Amino acid sequence: MAYKALYRTYRPADFEEIAGQEHITRTFKNALRNNKIAHAYLFSGPRGTGKTSIAKIIAKAVNCEKAPIENPCNECDICRGIDNNMISDVIEIDAASNNGVDEIREIRDKVKYLPGIGKYKVYIIDEVHMLSTGAFNALLKTLEEPPKHVIFILATTEPHKIPATIHSRCQRFDFRGVSVPEMTLRLNTIIDEEKISISKEAIKVIAESAEGGMRDAISLLDQVVSYTNEKVCVDDVHAIKGTVSNEKLLKIAEAIFLNKSIEAIKLLDELVLLGKEAPRLVENLIKFYRDLLIFKNTSITGDEQLIFSNDDFIKLSKKLSNNMIFFYIDILNKTQNDIKWTNNAKLYMELALIKMVDKIEKQEIIFEDEMKLIKQEIDELRKNIETKEFIQPTLADDNAEDKEIIEEPIKEPTEIVEKIIIPAKKEETTIVYEEPNKDIKPQKEIIEEDEETVSKESNLFTIEPAKEKEVEEDEEPYKTYDVRYIEKVLNNGNREVKIFMNSKWFDIERHVDPSKMAYAKWITTGRVVATNGEMAIIQYSNASLCNRMMKPDVKEIIMKILSDFYKRPINYLALPAQVWEEKSQEFIKKWKINRNEYIKLSEIIHPALKEIPKFKKEVSEFTPDSVKDAISIFGSDAVKVKRGEKK
Repeated sequence: MAYKALYRTYRPADFEEIAGQEHITRTFKNALRNNKIAHAYLFSGPRGTGKTSIAKIIAKAVNCEKAPIENPCNECDICRGIDNNMISDVIEIDAASNNGVDEIREIRDKVKYLPGIGKYKVYIIDEVHMLSTGAFNALLKTLEEPPKHVIFILATTEPHKIPATIHSRCQRFDFRGVSVPEMTLRLNTIIDEEKISISKEAIKVIAESAEGGMRDAISLLDQVVSYTNEKVCVDDVHAIKGTVSNEKLLKIAEAIFLNKSIEAIKLLDELVLLGKEAPRLVENLIKFYRDLLIFKNTSITGDEQLIFSNDDFIKLSKKLSNNMIFFYIDILNKTQNDIKWTNNAKLYMELALIKMVDKIEKQEIIFEDEMKLIKQEIDELRKNIETKEFIQPTLADDNAEDKEIIEEPIKEPTEIVEKIIIPAKKEETTIVYEEPNKDIKPQKEIIEEDEETVSKESNLFTIEPAKEKEVEEDEEPYKTYDVRYIEKVLNNGNREVKIFMNSKWFDIERHVDPSKMAYAKWITTGRVVATNGEMAIIQYSNASLCNRMMKPDVKEIIMKILSDFYKRPINYLALPAQVWEEKSQEFIKKWKINRNEYIKLSEIIHPALKEIPKFKKEVSEFTPDSVKDAISIFGSDAVKVKRGEKK
């Protein structure tokens, strides 16, 4: 006898064997028991969820010799005959191949004849959405008022394609995808019956891979059993399915998190050599990061999915922020769309991995995450200050020294943190043993008033910066690209001012004098990455632009444009993106080690940055206007004046 596939062998024979559709099975059991069966039903839902199986169970139940009964007996001649497709009263029609008007007319002509053996004629029309418009119209009248001995059951995976006139004539039941626990329970029943040797992890992977389709899960089980003669393991399932194991995905994700692009690409190459396709890898990675988001933001347990109980997965979920996971998913989603239009999918996958590792691409997200963590620490400190109870000293301490309550300043990098300091004021915090004075306010009220004063400041540029490092008398003159400019800005920066400047940045071109439009365009080519209100660091894509911006004659004009626009004197330092990245990262590392000191940085070293000499104004007084204009645009080094010969 020919081998019969597992999904056919174990097709549900009654409602108790249906997995995951309790809302439907309960309704029909009650209807069958009370003999309240309608004349037409519409079953809609994903593939492999039991639509046709329930239709055949209903056909058996209404024609069973023991009817009315909530479940067919599966023992009488009619029940066995329907199971073996030997009863002509149950007619199954595939609408995909019988979608014309003539086939529906034939049904309409035959419904008037009484059933041959059973009590009802049952028409099961599968994939009914494939019927033509004419066929639907031919079915309408018969579907609305069929003979009493006829029941129509329409099944479809795309209910939106069915006309509303058909919908209104049927009772609709929506089938849902079978959950992993329900699917695992059904698979275990089949495994016990067939005495299959398989690991619990492999069963769970099969259930997860089926994506809600019970038939797909049983078919995959049948396939992996044929793949190996030994005990079925997780690797066997991944080999048949073409998917990537959770362990491999974890290794790739950890390499991306640690910015190890070479290791991530090596892992990709290994998977490609094993026969894994790049589009499937992208799909698996998107699902992996989706699982990370679900695990981080819900109270889901390891019973739902196998990966949720993995210790390395749990550790990685704690390290990655939601913003970073969204960043990864956006890149993978774009890669998935690009792969559809190329013959070299692996190349796009490699580019995606490099982009996910690139520090500059995700710099803002890293800064934002650092800001969030530091703000949480600051909020905790503020709560501790507000809840702290100050104990009044006893009379025995009259001769003791005056005590101060000083909150140490918390310094934060300008791109990462905002400078927040609670200053120490001796005259306000010293405890004095005299008669109480109503004019003197408690320490807590003083601190609260200081915070309210800062929060109500209307002009962002008037925020007083933190105390700067004292300038030594023998300090060397500043160079064009002096690292001390960066130190001052980062140690005394204000993120709100930076955001305000960037929000108005491109408005400079609209407000500048038309004669200075070229300078305005030079300004807006870059962007403000840090400022303390007086000095701004402007980032440009390359060093040549920075050299042009730092020429004294050009800088004088640009400083005037910025100062006039922002209504406050503003100096600036133009830096290439590479230099800014190095110095900001260096500042972060040193700041994390010691947050309470003035951070000093190493010298700026870049081969393309030039030390620019100061422009001599005395010479310009004797220079023609045309030459002055040329110098203001191209710089004094690029303009050479050639004297004409006397005749």
